[in-house]
Amino acid sequence: LLTSPIPARSAPIPNLPSVTLSEFELILKDSAKSVLSVELSGPKSETALVRLVDGTEFGISDLVESSVDPRSPLKLVAKCRLYNIPVRNATLADVGGVVGGSGKKKKVYMNERVAEAAEKEKEKEKKKRMEEDERERLAELYRLEGEEKGFLQE
Repeated sequence: LLTSPIPARSAPIPNLPSVTLSEFELILKDSAKSVLSVELSGPKSETALVRLVDGTEFGISDLVESSVDPRSPLKLVAKCRLYNIPVRNATLADVGGVVGGSGKKKKVYMNERVAEAAEKEKEKEKKKRMEEDERERLAELYRLEGEEKGFLQE
């Protein structure tokens, strides 16, 4: 027997108002700046919680996990990216701890000498910046003292 998999339907969040995906897209088109974030949860990211700037929360009721359905969570994430709205997957965050960390890539050196040379280069740049800042500070101080002496002589 050939059977097609039944797409997972989003579970409504109890005691929380919800809108359909098409209604949410209208909200995005009209006032995307009012949406603070979107949080996906569930085993297939089929439950979405939307937070607005004013603190209101509502769910998106008709998400369907499917590669061909326009109501899929991936389509929702793509729409949110278009409007620069942060999307967080709560299930992934719970499983893996902090996903992404600080978001900053860290260089990994396989060679110990290269790592030491990079560290020395950083120290040189830091020292150079500190010396430049000190020169600028002293120049400003001398300029202010010169103005002060000119003011006292008058």
